[in-house]
Amino acid sequence: MTATVVGIDVGGSKTAVRAADANSGTLSTNISVPTQSWRGESFPTKARVLLDLVDRHVGNDIAALAVGAHGCDTQEQCDRLQRAVAEMVSFPVRVVNDAHLLSYAAGYPKAIGVISGTGSIAVGTTPEGQRISVGGWGWLVGDDGGATGLVREAVRAALIASDSGHCDRILESSLTAAAGVRRIGEVSMKLMLERPEQWALLAPAVFAATAAGSPVAKWVVNAAAHSLCDLVDSIVKRGAVREQIVLGGTVIASQADYAATVRSLLAVSQPNATTVVLNQPPVAGALVIAKMIHAAGAYEAEVASAKPTSGRSM
Repeated sequence: MTATVVGIDVGGSKTAVRAADANSGTLSTNISVPTQSWRGESFPTKARVLLDLVDRHVGNDIAALAVGAHGCDTQEQCDRLQRAVAEMVSFPVRVVNDAHLLSYAAGYPKAIGVISGTGSIAVGTTPEGQRISVGGWGWLVGDDGGATGLVREAVRAALIASDSGHCDRILESSLTAAAGVRRIGEVSMKLMLERPEQWALLAPAVFAATAAGSPVAKWVVNAAAHSLCDLVDSIVKRGAVREQIVLGGTVIASQADYAATVRSLLAVSQPNATTVVLNQPPVAGALVIAKMIHAAGAYEAEVASAKPTSGRSM
């Protein structure tokens, strides 16, 4: 049986798994499932979740595993999850933040990656190879450029406008219809009873209101785009290589106008960088990393086997 390389992208709302023949690259698994039992879990529990996915959807004879993990926002966190997985398996494992998958999927491993999905974060690499990140603080205090932040701010802005006597009926109608309630205040109450990941489902309603002429929704979307640009500016100031910037995530991928706005802002703040929108799922980057660590391991094994044995020849 031919060995298999596996890539996993654990996002805030969904987890993607891809597996391919280690030699030919032919895909054998390409699935997406809801993300469960992740935030707040211990590293050993997260490791078990990952390996359960591999067991269920890929099988045995794994040659290498690469994971882009939502919530692993520091090198220490990535290392701890990597060790937890490695202790349970015999094959090589690599764990990075899920935003780092964008650069590998796009073919620019040292590029700045910006995710606008359930949440928002920017990651980069210094010239010395150190990985750094900014943002990714979660729905309560951040993620302004992602779906949860967009919905939080849209509901908040709609309520403020309503309280001031200048309600934005386009935005209110879009949000209440999407939430299945009658009044904008009920949207707020519903969000308080749901996991923040569920808020992401209302993000298309914010963009729909913008397209329909809602001034409040337009303001919210523009502020979100600026927040993504601010993340890039911050990570560049911290020393990240900035020749390429890769935008990805479900929001960026599904909202062309939003992506265009972010790109136009970055063209001003980072004029020497080339900005691209990832045209494939970030899990493709996980598979690239898995192939790389498998190839490196195979090369090291070949070198070791080629070394002459010690002792005098007869």
